[in-house]
Amino acid sequence: MQSITTEHSARTQAKPRSVPMTNQAAIKLVDLLATSDEFRDVFMRDARTALETWQFDQNTIDWFWWDCKMGITQLASKEVIAAARDEIVSMLMAELNQTTPRLDTGLESQRRLRQ
Repeated sequence: MQSITTEHSARTQAKPRSVPMTNQAAIKLVDLLATSDEFRDVFMRDARTALETWQFDQNTIDWFWWDCKMGITQLASKEVIAAARDEIVSMLMAELNQTTPRLDTGLESQRRLRQ
């Protein structure tokens, strides 16, 4: 836990770092999130372990694992991730200080306020 706290402190005290992923890593991540229940489960428990177990490149493991889980409490469904695949891959390969894709846009008709 100390190493996580130390790494997080170093990242937040330094100039904000955007972490673009390589094309290969971004595609692999999105494809696994869109198809593999096992990867999704491990990813939600421990993103770094998931990246290591599924043999992502060392740069992705070292720099991206923390960003993977920041603020994520629930993953979109596999179908939604698959439908937004190109947009998510594009976002992961660019700087992360941008608006993220809205994966729930097709669900608005299901959201109704009760009176």
